[in-house]
Amino acid sequence: MDGRSLTFDARGDVLCVAGSVDEDIVHVLQERLADFVAAHRGDVVWVDVDGVDFLPSAGIGALVAAQGAALRAGGLLTLVAAPGTLAARVFGLMGIEHDAALPSSDGG
Repeated sequence: MDGRSLTFDARGDVLCVAGSVDEDIVHVLQERLADFVAAHRGDVVWVDVDGVDFLPSAGIGALVAAQGAALRAGGLLTLVAAPGTLAARVFGLMGIEHDAALPSSDGG
């Protein structure tokens, strides 16, 4: 193991993911995303990947698969990656739709 790690912070309808998604732990991402989508079946949810610093194709596949699972469950999963982050650059290159920021919670 090379010291890479992956952390999750679920806050209501937002799942924040940080760290490195490598081939050894992509299954953890897949499981957490599946659990998150199942817990919010039919809801609109966001996955914030601003803190991800390594995102190979397997990680991208897990995120896109979670979007599909959310749609099949009658919901919507939106990926969030701020401009300039690794994830935003990868999503831009791959043509993956994402938001630049989480929706405002101040009602305005």
